[in-house]
Amino acid sequence: MKNNPLQDYHATMFDMTQPQCNEWIHRLSDILYKTLKTLGDLPDRNHLRVKYLAEQCTDILLDGTERPIERPQDSDRQKSCYSGKKNS
Repeated sequence: MKNNPLQDYHATMFDMTQPQCNEWIHRLSDILYKTLKTLGDLPDRNHLRVKYLAEQCTDILLDGTERPIERPQDSDRQKSCYSGKKNS
């Protein structure tokens, strides 16, 4: 769902309408969540547990996404966070 978030795209790929796709996404997402919870495989957001697990492993694969942050109000922090160049 992260790579192709448009429901129109999913609907086209599975030969259904967008409202049908929306219904199936909600139905299947709930089943996926319950299954991952039962198996104990939900993504972990506890940084201490992640740190502990990282110390126990030799190979680690991180799957993360960049998230927007609020612009700092302090001018010194703004200068360190932003180059001043606009993305085009």
